[in-house]
Amino acid sequence: MADVGYINQDSFLHRLDARTKLILMLAILVVVLVFTDPIYVIAILFLVLGAWKLAKLPLNMVGDIFKYFTGIAVIIFVLQAFFYPGETNLLQISNPIPAIGFSGYITLQGVMYGLALVLRLVVIMTVAPLLVMTTPMSDLMLALVKFKVPYRFAFILTTAMSLFPSIQNRAELIQQAQLCRGVGDFESGNFFVRLRASASILTPLILGAFRDSQILDVAMSSRAFGAPIQRTFLLESHFRQADYIFLAGSCLSLVGAVILRIMHLGVV
Repeated sequence: MADVGYINQDSFLHRLDARTKLILMLAILVVVLVFTDPIYVIAILFLVLGAWKLAKLPLNMVGDIFKYFTGIAVIIFVLQAFFYPGETNLLQISNPIPAIGFSGYITLQGVMYGLALVLRLVVIMTVAPLLVMTTPMSDLMLALVKFKVPYRFAFILTTAMSLFPSIQNRAELIQQAQLCRGVGDFESGNFFVRLRASASILTPLILGAFRDSQILDVAMSSRAFGAPIQRTFLLESHFRQADYIFLAGSCLSLVGAVILRIMHLGVV
């Protein structure tokens, strides 16, 4: 299981302001949702993978992250290939079934749109961890507060993101402990056997999460969290020249994507 948490590296992307990285992530997500042609989405995916390389993050983590969404990706592709209305027929499966909206044919447009949706999923699943692994949670919280996000919401969001790696590690420890006791087989057997074995992890995992939340509640209460005072921050962030360049690039990318979509380019 990929450990999605902050990785301390000396890279150009790590040195960018957290606000810049948030805007970049949102720009990439908007642009990738604008296009439905898989060629355009593949180009965006290569840009994201280039950002991974620039941040000195191991690319094999992309495969580790995506393999947990392979089932969803297959379902999305099959549904779009079967039910997306298209003009170029590739293969006839059956007679038309109007009750479920199936024309009886797999179309080229359906295959391309299904592939584009799967690639969108890959982009989304790689952009979000890229932000988390290059930005300390304290910097991310400060960026959200400077964007006028309520402090309580910013704290909840960053706390949940910071707890995710610990939940992953606890799940692995529970799995190893159960393997030592012969409780479940998580590797061999069919899908339902592995699913039943994985379900045995949930109870201790949920109880551990509840225990962590209680400890966090005590720590927050002892520090008067939520007191009606003017909050100050130990850290401060400032835009640099590189941040302005990336912000300008994000704006130009959004404008260019909208123009291409208006010109009916990048669509199936």
